[in-house]
Amino acid sequence: MGLQEKKTAKAIEDQYLGDYQKEINEVTGKELHVNINWDTFELDFMKFIPSVCLQRLTDAFKEVCADDMGKEAIQESINSVEVYCIPNEGAEAKKELKIEDGVFSLTACWGGHHSGYFSDLVIREFLENNL
Repeated sequence: MGLQEKKTAKAIEDQYLGDYQKEINEVTGKELHVNINWDTFELDFMKFIPSVCLQRLTDAFKEVCADDMGKEAIQESINSVEVYCIPNEGAEAKKELKIEDGVFSLTACWGGHHSGYFSDLVIREFLENNL
């Protein structure tokens, strides 16, 4: 990761990640560390992290945790969140949501065509169907 990517990642972490992290923790009632794997992102896609990735993730958690059963399911099944970015080409076929060993992984092209990333509704449905 070059200097420009490092500066962009730090700016996003400083300006956005803390607030989203706090909101996710409040919504789920649990400390869920969100880790963005910056080294998987192209510079042009990094700027989409707040609006395309973190906002959709937060909105999905809000829906799932709207009642106690959903909140308990999240608390029992997920300990952390990992975000990965894949190239835009072929992203629709390669994107993936996964829960394994308490880690909720979101792998998509967060800055490419909308077919290459997940909406909050898709994330919510995945969580509801896999918790």
